[in-house]
Amino acid sequence: MTSEAFDVVILGGGNAGIGVTGPARRAGLSVAMIEQDVLGGTCPNRGCTPKKVLVAAGHALHEIECASIHKISVGKAKLDWPALIAREKDLIKDIPANLARAMAHRKVDVIKGQAAFVARIRSASATASSRPNTSSSRRDRSRDRCRSRAPNT
Repeated sequence: MTSEAFDVVILGGGNAGIGVTGPARRAGLSVAMIEQDVLGGTCPNRGCTPKKVLVAAGHALHEIECASIHKISVGKAKLDWPALIAREKDLIKDIPANLARAMAHRKVDVIKGQAAFVARIRSASATASSRPNTSSSRRDRSRDRCRSRAPNT
């Protein structure tokens, strides 16, 4: 198992994690993203994007049903469910690979695996003016580097 130090470690390759890689890299920080499944997360791969394909088909069926209101004659609509699912899969199939290319272009290290943050506990107290007085300075905290462990391959 190897150990590397990064300025920023992102847990999860979903929309939020991918979104923060650009500003972090533009700031000159080294970035690692740890993802246990496919890049993009739930929304583009299993949630939002696939759902929109199905909802659009439902809307189209509804519009066909309502055509007669506008004096348009059409036959009864028939949904080809396997073909619709094939279309849905075709629309999303390249998302993880496209995101992987984007991360490579940004020079973000994408690590396949699970991760958790572990940090020292720091005490904090409030002064009479209610301003926090932490036991560690910003400089001390900036020295604490996140370490990722790549799985043995």
